[in-house]
Amino acid sequence: MVKFETKLNSQASGALNKYAMKKLWWVYALFTVLFVVLGVLNLKDDTVSGIIFICIGVLFTPLCIILTKLIQKNVDKSMSIMSDDTTETYTFEEDKFTVTQEKGEEFRGTTEAKYSYFNKVTETSTHFYMYLSKMQCHVVPKNALVEGSLEELENIFIKNLGPRYKKK
Repeated sequence: MVKFETKLNSQASGALNKYAMKKLWWVYALFTVLFVVLGVLNLKDDTVSGIIFICIGVLFTPLCIILTKLIQKNVDKSMSIMSDDTTETYTFEEDKFTVTQEKGEEFRGTTEAKYSYFNKVTETSTHFYMYLSKMQCHVVPKNALVEGSLEELENIFIKNLGPRYKKK
């Protein structure tokens, strides 16, 4: 058995956003280059629009990152369960896993399921991203391990998920 204990707080959603942004860096780069090129090409005919396009290109990536963080903070604030008071316990056994979320005396939720419940699982150097769908994901930091080993969990994922388990 492998067990992790962590908090359900903004660190989990922040880690997921950071991981998603790493996968989409090329989109930000493409739009940045596109706007700058359009700006340079417009400088001869219309200096003002050229400068505006260049400014948009330079500011595009930082604005996207800042907007993503602000939106995630608002989403986190809207969820009463998302706090440092909420603990999450992930238990992985050979044929099933269990997630228990607790927030004091006001909330306790437990999910027990087979590994077929996961759409895919991606392991990075710091986290496990366990996708239920393309839009839903459990984020488990590796440093929250309290029982068992990472190698044991990797073997469980390989056995139960096959190609739906990826290690990056």
